[in-house]
Amino acid sequence: MTTADGGEAERHDLFRRVGRLSATVNGLTALEPQARRSVWSILPSTRFQPHDASHELNERSAQRGLDLRTVVSPHCLTVNPLMSSIDPAVRVGHVFTTFILVDGSAAVVFGPPGNHGEPTAWRATRSDVLGAVRDIWTRVWASSRPAVPPGDEPPFTRRQVLVASRLAAGTKDAAIARELGVSVRTVVSEVAAIVERLGARGRLDAVHALGAGLTTPATGPHAY
Repeated sequence: MTTADGGEAERHDLFRRVGRLSATVNGLTALEPQARRSVWSILPSTRFQPHDASHELNERSAQRGLDLRTVVSPHCLTVNPLMSSIDPAVRVGHVFTTFILVDGSAAVVFGPPGNHGEPTAWRATRSDVLGAVRDIWTRVWASSRPAVPPGDEPPFTRRQVLVASRLAAGTKDAAIARELGVSVRTVVSEVAAIVERLGARGRLDAVHALGAGLTTPATGPHAY
């Protein structure tokens, strides 16, 4: 028989395993070890996923000295309220496709859904494809703006991002407190701040907003 704490730990472990699986098949994860100079991405839309480990990958890439740049659409900030807090350097621009450009010499270009609605992506090294990708990147980057204006702080603190991720994954306050090494009271306070910043009516509404992207941070960036 599984205890309540055991069940909670098992569910949290499952979310971690799903995150690792998702990262394993992610285009950036496959190319990141090969990158030597830069990883540039544009994303028209990416919903918040509590088990997404891509921000951890970004931190490792930054520690390696890679030039990391991301441009997203205004819609992306709506469906992913934590985006500009997870990556304060993210920019907003006219984005209509998805790709990752590595060192300017290889790209992962995302294609139309497959026969069963599954996402598709293609690794490209052909000069004509890379030329088109580099041209689009140059134009999008030049016309983009910071999601977090210079001098401003991101909508959520790093700890609030960590709490929000675990909250959206269904983790209980006590388990969040143990994992982050803080008191339950601190977690409750952070959850209240997250709820207020999202403009949510309560904890469950905040979780729904994080998962469905139905609200935006009250002090977040204006529409592009």
